[in-house]
Amino acid sequence: MKKLVILAAAASLLLSGCSTMFGENYRSRALDYDFSEMELIQLEEPEEGRLTAVIQTSMGDMIAVLYPEYAPKTVDNFVNRAKDGYYDNTDIFMVFQGAYAATGSKSKDGSTGASNDGQLIENEYTPKLWPFKGALCSLSSTIGYGDSRYMILNTSEFTEEADEEMRKPKNADGEQIFPDELIKAWKEHGAIPGMSGFFTVFGQIVGGMDVLEEIMAVPTADETYAPLEEIIVYHVEITEFSKDMAD
Repeated sequence: MKKLVILAAAASLLLSGCSTMFGENYRSRALDYDFSEMELIQLEEPEEGRLTAVIQTSMGDMIAVLYPEYAPKTVDNFVNRAKDGYYDNTDIFMVFQGAYAATGSKSKDGSTGASNDGQLIENEYTPKLWPFKGALCSLSSTIGYGDSRYMILNTSEFTEEADEEMRKPKNADGEQIFPDELIKAWKEHGAIPGMSGFFTVFGQIVGGMDVLEEIMAVPTADETYAPLEEIIVYHVEITEFSKDMAD
């Protein structure tokens, strides 16, 4: 399935700058960011009242704060699908090699999605949100767009080779593109750097990280990466953040 090829390729990427896996010369949009505007908002304590989703699964609850100011169309679609019950009793249809879990489809194989108007949502890129461990990233079967489907990220393994790859992209002046501050944060907090600039980051897990880690450890089918035992998303509740929600 095209969907599976796209997701598997994304998980294996480091920040090489482009990916022929996604089509001829498909570049990470992160390579063009103005890094003077970079922030690491996901590492900050959320403010009281921030829009929040409680993802209730058969393995426990995960609490994610949402970022409508940076991904308004994606968050609006996610919130509306949660409120209209679209996510109720859906599957986590893929757990890819401990790197991420994918859900948000009414189809058991994850082949379909939904949106407010039935159209795909163009990705919303920003240097303020990054693919840290626990990030929510939108996806669809079409590169550059999302719908109701989304990934919850775990982390890559940070080897010396990976460190070299993260520092390899250079700008026109030969300067390292990705700041040391960002690379250090990826390594300290966990991330899948290769997803930077390929998907919309629209939320961050702040409670229930142990549930995410348990999900990442489940055995999966060899070809589809579907969990061998069903993991169900019972409901996604939209609420407001309070400090007692965080780990």
